[in-house]
Amino acid sequence: MAAKEKRFEIGDWIVHYYYGVGRVKDIVDKGLNKNRNTFYKVSTKEIDYWLPMDQEDIDHIEPIRSKKDFECALNIFAEIPQPIGKHYKTRKKRIHERWLDGSLENRAKLIRDLNGRLKLEKLSFSEKTMLEKVKRYYIAEWVIADKSLKRKDAQKKMRIALKKGVKKAKLAPKNDDY
Repeated sequence: MAAKEKRFEIGDWIVHYYYGVGRVKDIVDKGLNKNRNTFYKVSTKEIDYWLPMDQEDIDHIEPIRSKKDFECALNIFAEIPQPIGKHYKTRKKRIHERWLDGSLENRAKLIRDLNGRLKLEKLSFSEKTMLEKVKRYYIAEWVIADKSLKRKDAQKKMRIALKKGVKKAKLAPKNDDY
């Protein structure tokens, strides 16, 4: 089998848009006979999964973002939340699209907008579940990107920034699209 160029090394932290933050624990050849492939073994807090090395560049896997990226995202949290959609099906589709995008900017906007809807209107059970999931993934990555930051402090910074955005929204003219 020809040697494959590795994008990640054992010990690297990565972000999988579905599984969240994980650490590359091993690189292993697996399979039967000639049908072998090389995999990264990635461990998250909840699960271990195997990522085929030849699929490592697919769009939903990235290295951990930088501390600076997270500082910029705090500014997004402090902006006025934007309506996601008036009707449930529209919101559900847009939330899913933003989730799949996986960029830190879109994740920050998703948190801001779901939080705004929660504070200004109401969220369905699935929307609340998504808000908590996105926050959890976001915080998990942030504390890895900024080694000096504790989880509790990251949550506090997020809460403060989100409150600023909601406060601005309450002072702004009413938007009926929530």
